[in-house]
Parts: sequence; C-alpha cells; structure tokens
Amino acid sequence: MKKSVFNTLSPFSNVLTSSIYQNISGKKLIFPFYHSVAFEPLLHIESLYKTRTPKEFKSDLDYLSKQFNSIEPQKAFQIYKDKQQPQKPSFLLSFDDGLSGFYHHEAPLLLEKGIPALIFLNTAFIDNKDLFYRYKASLLINHLKENPETIRLINVFFADNGIVKKDVFEALLSIKYTNKDLLDKAAKICDYSFKEFLETKKPYLSTEHINELSKKGFLFGAHSIDHPKYSEISIDEQIKQTQISVETVKNKFNQPLSLFAFPFTDSGVSINFFDECFNENRPLADFTFGGAGLKNEQYNRHIQRIPMEGIGVSGKNIIKTEYLYFLAKSVFGKNSIKR
Repeated sequence: MKKSVFNTLSPFSNVLTSSIYQNISGKKLIFPFYHSVAFEPLLHIESLYKTRTPKEFKSDLDYLSKQFNSIEPQKAFQIYKDKQQPQKPSFLLSFDDGLSGFYHHEAPLLLEKGIPALIFLNTAFIDNKDLFYRYKASLLINHLKENPETIRLINVFFADNGIVKKDVFEALLSIKYTNKDLLDKAAKICDYSFKEFLETKKPYLSTEHINELSKKGFLFGAHSIDHPKYSEISIDEQIKQTQISVETVKNKFNQPLSLFAFPFTDSGVSINFFDECFNENRPLADFTFGGAGLKNEQYNRHIQRIPMEGIGVSGKNIIKTEYLYFLAKSVFGKNSIKR
C-alpha cells in the first residue's frame, strides 16, 4: 500500500473492530512479513526503510496473538491452496533477506510465544559471502556522512557514469541491480570495505544458524540468488534466479517444501513466469510469495503478504488499514491482482 493511501485511510481504520473487518472481508488468513527488528543500529538498512523497534515488534506480536491464531505453515498453505479460510482468524509470519538478527533476537521471542515463521534466504549471501547492493548503498551513505571529504570525488565518479542527482545520497539510492558494480567502485574511491563489514558485523545467517533454526521448527525458503528486482531482469534470468536459489535452499537445508519470496516485489512479473513457475511437470516452487498486502490472487499457490515495516505506526494500525483498503477497493472490483 502506498504511504499516501495509508495516511488517508489510517484514521478510519479503527471505526470497526478487527473481528468485524475479518468477517466482512472474508479474509481470515493473513501473512505479515518483516526483514529485521532493530535491536541495535542497522547501518546497512537505516537509509532504506524504517525497521520495527523491539517494543514495536513485541506489540505487533501481542496484537496478532490476541486477534489471530498462529498457524503451522503446511496447514496455512493447504488452506490457501484449497481457496478456503481457517475456522478461526490466523496468521503466519515471514522474514526476508535471511538476516542474522533473526537468530539472535526474533527467533528466541517467537519460540517463547510458540509462533512459527518462514525465513527467506538470498543464497549468495548465506555465511556473509556477499552483500545486497541496496545494503551497500546504505552503508556508503552512512560512511560519507561521517567522512564528507570524499563526497566531491564520488559525485564526479557518478557524473562520469551518467548519474546526476540532487546529492550524492540520492545518487547512491538510485543505483539498480544492473549497474550495482558502481557501488563497489565507489567504495574503493572513499576507502570503505564491504568485506570488513561482512566479517565484523556478520549481517546474514550462517549455515550453522540455519541448520539450528531448522531443527527448532522454522521453515526456510529462497529469496533469489542476489536480490534483483524481477521486473528489471529478463524472464530467463528470473527463472534462473528462482530455480537455483530454491533448489539450493531445499537441498542444502533439507527443507520439506520449495518456497520462494520475490525480492522487492512481484509487481511487473509476467503471467509467463508464473506459468513456468507452477508448471505441473516440473514446478520451480511449491508456493511463492509477494508483498502487495491484503489482495485476492489468481494463483492459488502465490500468496500476498502484508509489509510490517516502513511506516512508523503500530502493527495493529497497519493490518486494520490493510483490511479497510481491501474493502474500499472491493467496491470497485479492484482488490484482486490481475497479470
């Protein structure tokens, strides 16, 4: 949901109770998702979006646990695939990017509360072997704020490569997957080491972490190889990114299902990809996941999730506003995603 729409609808979201929204919408199964909870400063994220604080995350869990039942993944998938609804309102959490904070902070809290969750991994980043290009941009923004003497050189470098923006920070955030190598070159110019950050901060889950969490009941899926925006790459590359990452996660970590969550968004992904993904003879995944909020989907194996970050309001308000937005769009027959 766009922030402008959220700001418009949010004041009206408390007109009805959560249970009334659930009953009117017929949507009793929801899939909220996060990336990481900021138990400590996250320099690789702070310039990209607002994360939940520990207090906010715990408040979200309290609300979800009061208004919904936590549900086991396989049961949720079967209900969704059959186009049914659970007897009682239910939720299934997921976390994207496979960040190590999940092992240290979120997982212990979820285990204590008996709440299952899915974690989606970028296979190139497991064991801190590489770093998502947008995280690199955030780190460079922080570095240049603390070391402004090299900003002029970086501006000249970007201008020479056809990137002219209002300031260096906007230029860094404008870098896409297709020209992400510019971030590595910019890091060399301002003497910043992504390798050192990976070695010292270890932002991603390790193989050991994943195996341990898997034994404790958490399910893992793929989030592509190295986090491209699918609408910006060819369908051949989309299939490659999906197939390799899904097979790697399922086989390396002995997962019972082949699961895949789109990096960024599934917006702009063609029907041809989904036809290939859910090919009866050789499907790429058992289930796939987007992040478009509360929506009806034409595929009964593609699940839309509710983003719980980026807006500094309570999880209760986010979810109730999603329900309100769903109901408002239903009046015009626009609460279903069509490709």
